[in-house]
Amino acid sequence: MKNITTELMVDNMAKSINFYRDILGFTIIISEPKETPFFVILQNGSVELMLYHRNQFSQEIPKFKDMSVGGSIALYIGVEEVEELYKSLSGKVKIIQELHTTDYGSVEFSCEDNSGYVLMFNERN
Repeated sequence: MKNITTELMVDNMAKSINFYRDILGFTIIISEPKETPFFVILQNGSVELMLYHRNQFSQEIPKFKDMSVGGSIALYIGVEEVEELYKSLSGKVKIIQELHTTDYGSVEFSCEDNSGYVLMFNERN
């Protein structure tokens, strides 16, 4: 195996792009098509994420047609300066787990994106 990239099914591509690009600082590196995309690849540092609109994703993988968006997945994202990120996102995103130190020494918090996916940001000491 060489790598793994998360591909999230979304119902509202414009809102999802806004969340990841404008709130979390990701850059769009691929957009298909350029105008009104149904598929994008986003990148922030070494983190890469794909967003695929339900209509086109379910044509490729029919099982996704009736599945709910936001499922039982959590993206665990390592960051530097997690406290500053927490402060900058507070009030802009739905925080579902406040900033805290875990039993294993990681400082982390969790939020939801606009589609209900759980994003867990952590900084290991």
